Amino acid sequence: MRRTRLVDDAVPTLKDHKVPVVELICRICDRPCAHERRLLVKTFGASVTFAEIRRRMAMGCERMQTTMGDKCGAHFPCLSDGLADGS
Repeated sequence: MRRTRLVDDAVPTLKDHKVPVVELICRICDRPCAHERRLLVKTFGASVTFAEIRRRMAMGCERMQTTMGDKCGAHFPCLSDGLADGS
């Protein structure tokens, strides 16, 4: 049985941003990484949200799940509105 997800049009997805390279930078760890958008689409699908990509890329970050919530500084510079950066 296939599970369906609720769709939130306010959350940016890969299909909304056509940049060739998606960068993820952590403000705290100073840890940059970059992935080709086409490979992210191939792996996760075009409808994946940047929030989901952030969670997967920052997996293992001890600041991601603290008693005070998400304190990880990972964000996507290509998103100027800050919706998927955890701020």
